[in-house]
Amino acid sequence: MGREAEPRAFLPNDTVRSPPPGAPVVAAFGHTPLELIVRFGFSPVRPLAVRARLTARAGHVARAGLAGTALLAGCAIPSATTRLAAGPDTVTVRLAPAVPRPGQTAELVIESPTSDSIVLESAAGLDRYWHRGGRLRVSLGDDFGNSWLPGRSAARRDGELLDHLQRPARILTCRQGRCREHYHQIPLRIAERNSRTVVVTAGWSSVFARRAIMGNDRTVLFKEALSSGVWTVQGEMAARGWNVQANGFASADEYGGGLDLSRVVRQGSSVSYGVAMHLGLSHSDWLPEHPALSERTVYQASIGPSVMLRGITASSQLGIATDGDETLQIVSTRISANGNLMSVRHPITITAVKTFAFGGGAIVSRRRENLEQLTAAVQLVDELALKIGVSSMRIAWPSERPADDLRGSETLVTLGGQYTVAW
Repeated sequence: MGREAEPRAFLPNDTVRSPPPGAPVVAAFGHTPLELIVRFGFSPVRPLAVRARLTARAGHVARAGLAGTALLAGCAIPSATTRLAAGPDTVTVRLAPAVPRPGQTAELVIESPTSDSIVLESAAGLDRYWHRGGRLRVSLGDDFGNSWLPGRSAARRDGELLDHLQRPARILTCRQGRCREHYHQIPLRIAERNSRTVVVTAGWSSVFARRAIMGNDRTVLFKEALSSGVWTVQGEMAARGWNVQANGFASADEYGGGLDLSRVVRQGSSVSYGVAMHLGLSHSDWLPEHPALSERTVYQASIGPSVMLRGITASSQLGIATDGDETLQIVSTRISANGNLMSVRHPITITAVKTFAFGGGAIVSRRRENLEQLTAAVQLVDELALKIGVSSMRIAWPSERPADDLRGSETLVTLGGQYTVAW
C-alpha cells in the first residue's frame, strides 16, 4: 500500500491531455503514478484550492471494507454497479446507496484487478483520492466536486421532475506507469422546492378505546373496552404569513372539530413569530347516567404566541372552555407539522396537543381535565398515508365532599389510512 507523498511541482508537459470522444486513453508518463497524482498536492484541509484524501494503510482499509460490507448487507442499502471497461482489464464502479441524497454519505468502490493504483478525482480536480492496488474505497459527501449548493432544488420540465444531479468524475487505473482514463457520473438526488399551499385530507381509522369512571374508595362506576371506527377530515393552508388548519371527526359516540389560525407578526430569516388562536367543539355520548355527569357540547377558545415555519406551527395558549353550565380555564400547547406544506416536501404529518383545563377553587381546583394527544401520518404511496394516533384524557368531577369526587379516564389508540390532495 502506498504512503502519503509530499506535494511536488511538475512542468507543463506532465499535464494529462484529454482523449478524443469515445476513445480509451493509454498514456505513458515519465513519472510513477504516485508522482502523477501528487503533482498538484494532496491535503484534506478545506482552505487549500485542491483538497484530497489518501488512504494510507492496507490493514485499516481492509477492516473498514469488511465492516462497511457487513453493515450494507445488514441494512439492505440499495447499490448500483457500473462496468466502465470489459475484457482482461475490467473496471467496475459500485455506489451505495445507488442515488444518495444531500446530507447522506455514499460509499464508492472502484475495482480493477490488473491495476497497481487507482485514482478518483472530480471533474475540476477539487477532490482527489488515490490508493495502491486494484481496489479503491472512498466515502463521498454531497460536496463532492462542489457541485451541489445548499438550497438548490429540483425543477420540472414538461411535467417531469428532474431531481437527479449528475456529478462528473475522472477515474485513472494505472499499471507500471501507464494509465487508462475513464469518465463516470455520480448521481445525487435533490429535493423539489414545494409550491403547494393547500392540503385536504380525509380518512378512516379503527379506534381501540378503554374508558373508566371511579367513585369513592376507587369504586368502579363504569368501565368498558371496545373498538369502533372514526371518520376524519382536515384542511390546511400555508401562504402569505398564515398557517390555517381546520379539522373534524365523527364516530359512533363522539364527534367534534377545530379551527387553528396562526399569523406572522415578526418575520425572521428562518423562523417567524406570530399569534395563534384555537376554536373547537366536542361532544361525547359515552358518559353513564350520573347527577355529576352530563353529555353536553363543549366549546373552546384560546389564544397565545406562536413560532412559525412554512407548514409548522408551535404555540402556547390560554383560553376557556364551556358547556353552558360551567366554564373552565385552559392552558394548552399545540404543535402541528405538515410535510406537504414545508419548503421541501416531506412524507410525514405530525400533530401534538397537551391541554390542562381547570375550574374554580380556593387553591387547587377539583374540577380538572387533562388531555395529551399525538397523531402522525406517514405517506406510503402517492397520496395514500398510514395514520396512527394515541390520546389520553383524565377527568375529575367534584361532589359535595372531596372524598366523593368522581375520576374518569379515557385512552384511545387509532390506526387507519388517509388520502391527501394538495395544490
